[in-house]
Amino acid sequence: MLIVSGVIEFDPEDHAAAEDLFRPLVAATLAEPGNGTYGFWADIDQPGRFRVYEEWSSPEALAEHMGTPHMLDFLTGIGSLRVVGGTGIFQHSVTDTTQLM
Repeated sequence: MLIVSGVIEFDPEDHAAAEDLFRPLVAATLAEPGNGTYGFWADIDQPGRFRVYEEWSSPEALAEHMGTPHMLDFLTGIGSLRVVGGTGIFQHSVTDTTQLM
C-alpha cells in the first residue's frame, strides 16, 4: 500500500477557490480502481491550509491516477491559485497495518 500525505497552503483569499477545485477531483478519484481513500481537509485555524491524504493499493494505481483527465484538470487549475510556503506532499510505502481502535 502507498500513502500520500502532506499539506498544501494557498493564499487565504484562495481558500474557497481551492475547495471548488478539490471537489470534482475527489469525487472522480474515489471511483478509481486501487484507491482506498482520497481527500483534502481544511485547517480550522489557518485559512488556505489543507491536509492531503490518499491511500493506494499499488504504485501502478497511483501512476494511473496521475494521468487521469481529472488530475490533469486539477493540475491546470491549481496554476491559477497562489500556493504559498509550507507546502509539501510525500509518498510512503506501507508494509504493515495495525488497527488501533
